[in-house]
Amino acid sequence: MKAFAIAAGAFLAGALAAPAAHAQLAEGGGPVSYSANNLEYFDGERRLVLTGDVDIVQNDARLRADRITLFFSESTGGGGEGQGLASGDIQRMIAEGEVYYVRPTQSARGNRAVYEIANDSVTFSGNVVVASDENVIRGETLVLNITNRRTIIRPTQGGRVRGVFVPGENRQQNSGQRTQ
Repeated sequence: MKAFAIAAGAFLAGALAAPAAHAQLAEGGGPVSYSANNLEYFDGERRLVLTGDVDIVQNDARLRADRITLFFSESTGGGGEGQGLASGDIQRMIAEGEVYYVRPTQSARGNRAVYEIANDSVTFSGNVVVASDENVIRGETLVLNITNRRTIIRPTQGGRVRGVFVPGENRQQNSGQRTQ
């Protein structure tokens, strides 16, 4: 189980690793594209709300949810008010309602996810499932501190964290059996 917790933590740390004050979905960064049924921007609050089948993509990473709210810092380009839609760095991101974070061989799912740049942490809550290759772990809350690469998975009250992990040699044998 410890091996899977390490794998889950490494997956999310790699997926969300970024220099302080630069939120990223993919390890290499780059442009972020998004689509949603609705967009509302609150200039005075520096808050962007995307609702309805929200899909955010950066390189090989995808974040999907019913609603995603982005909170921006003041633009690094100077100035203050009137700098336009979503200028500045992302300080905080909240994804709600069937949240899915997917990379080519890894994924995480929950009812809500909060990414806090100041704490360099991501918290998934509500029916959390993390999968990497054939490894799966389930709990109620997943907290990942990216800086110190610490992952905590908590069960529902009175419940237990559950998971399955497949050791590397068994994974190679299983994939060999599938290709024959």
